[in-house]
Amino acid sequence: MGFTIAFFILIIVIVCLWFYLMTEFPLRKKETGFEYVYVEEDGSVRELYRDEIEYLKEEFSPADSGRPYIKYRYNTKTPDNKICGFIKRRRVPKPLIIKPINQDQARLDELYNGIK
Repeated sequence: MGFTIAFFILIIVIVCLWFYLMTEFPLRKKETGFEYVYVEEDGSVRELYRDEIEYLKEEFSPADSGRPYIKYRYNTKTPDNKICGFIKRRRVPKPLIIKPINQDQARLDELYNGIK
């Protein structure tokens, strides 16, 4: 009886540790910048535009279908089989370069979207 309980607890600990390593364990050192970055459809990674940062700072209900899709792993795909999406900066594999945004394009996007 005692062995069965200990074995069951060990399995729970292993599953929790595996989940932590797969979702939260940092793949790169702490860097400056916003906590999240964006993975493009071609697999490249870039910094966020100001409106994307504001969007991620909003509070959403877990049942809200308009909430942002946050990837747990770089290779995770969306339901429509695309690699793009927001991801924590520390979960981006170290060999990938996080590209800065084009400031001119960012300004044009802000003007187009009416963001001041």
